[in-house]
Amino acid sequence: MKITKFEHSGFAVEKDGKTLLFDPVEFEKKLPEFTNVVGIILTHKHGDHCQPAVIERIMAANPASELISSAETAEMVNGAVAAKAGDTRDVSGFKLDFFGRDHAAIIPGQVPCDNIGVVVDGLVVNPGDSFDLPAGSSRVLLAPIASPWNKIAETIDFVRRAKPEVVIPIHDAVLSDLGMTFNCNWLKNACAEIGAEFVKLGFGESFEI
Repeated sequence: MKITKFEHSGFAVEKDGKTLLFDPVEFEKKLPEFTNVVGIILTHKHGDHCQPAVIERIMAANPASELISSAETAEMVNGAVAAKAGDTRDVSGFKLDFFGRDHAAIIPGQVPCDNIGVVVDGLVVNPGDSFDLPAGSSRVLLAPIASPWNKIAETIDFVRRAKPEVVIPIHDAVLSDLGMTFNCNWLKNACAEIGAEFVKLGFGESFEI
């Protein structure tokens, strides 16, 4: 299985010639022209995770692809099917287990929107914009590293709770190059403390498990 990082929280999981896309977005860089997409998962409706025009373009090139999202996102994206915590789906051989419910609070006490986390094949954990975790262990954890709703100390606590084997930082578009260096250094040290491998991926870079 190969994990490829794109901008912000966008990434692909590939196996057996098939691809799952998560929160595909375009800000400063264009996504590749995907032709083997079997599923697109949107964790929530915010514009840094869900860009309908981008999704429509990918779906046009991959018309058999399944589009799965949180309930609120499904109301704004044509063809999306809502998933909630506890749901399990098989998407062309990928087993998806969904968890979580709410986007982390930006303003204390206010829930911005709903949010779904996803576990792929029991191996890769993507919490979306939350610090929710599924039951059981996390082999590869995608860890939000910077946002209006968190600071690096909270990401470190999240990683310590999850105790994964591998940590890949995501949700990074809000950081400058210098800020990325600072936050990654803190997270890398935390990973060393728990014996986890820290893997920073740039746009289009991959990690195989």
